[in-house]
Amino acid sequence: MMINRPEEQKSKLEEIFDFYEKNAKKLNRLFKWTGFIIFLLLVVHGCFWGYNRYVYNTQLKRTANQISQLIDNVRTTYAVHTQTHTDIMKLMAKSNTMPDFLVRDGRLYNVYGGTIAVSSSLPVQDKQTGKLLPTFKIAYQGLTKEVCVALAQLSWGNEKNGLMAAAVGQINAQGIDTALRDIEENTEGGAVEVEENGVKKTIIKPAYTLPTVGKPNDPLNPTPFEERTASSGCSCGTRRACSFALRYYTYTTPSK
Repeated sequence: MMINRPEEQKSKLEEIFDFYEKNAKKLNRLFKWTGFIIFLLLVVHGCFWGYNRYVYNTQLKRTANQISQLIDNVRTTYAVHTQTHTDIMKLMAKSNTMPDFLVRDGRLYNVYGGTIAVSSSLPVQDKQTGKLLPTFKIAYQGLTKEVCVALAQLSWGNEKNGLMAAAVGQINAQGIDTALRDIEENTEGGAVEVEENGVKKTIIKPAYTLPTVGKPNDPLNPTPFEERTASSGCSCGTRRACSFALRYYTYTTPSK
């Protein structure tokens, strides 16, 4: 008498092998197409990344050249118009020294779509002669954090060619360009005359350093910026609202 024993249940691994044997051709075709698509996506991603890096580096180089040319144009304008407090943008337009490639609808725009602010800044007293030396400042606005950090790490000159300071910041909620504002702040301290209740008196302000403002040969925050300092100062996050500013003497030989 024959006894029918129940078939032994297959393990999960055996079931997978059986499924593969039955559908080997279809699965091999699927694996090949999947591998090809993944490879194609990696190639496209690599090309896209390479193109973005090329555009980024090209725009950064163009910006550096444009800033240098803009500085020369501002100085040329000042050489003709000797006023120390004036609307430099209007004078540049009248003198035809405003770079055409930066002008759109009467305003200056950078390659990133943000505006360029150019204005006279407070004169500085020469420590040797006591004369007031005219200065000006430029800000590139509407930048990404990455571009702001990169510009801050470039060399924009030194005291010999008239560089006073460089600053990083953002357009804040009140619409104020913090880089353009802070670059003009006097942090040297010293004696300041104030008036309280009708009585004038002299107080001593201590010197301090703004981490967002770098100066040539400054022992605490020199120019160019270190990457960490620049990244902290370009505080616009993911918004295209960072700003980079430069301040120069109107003439390249401030001590003469």
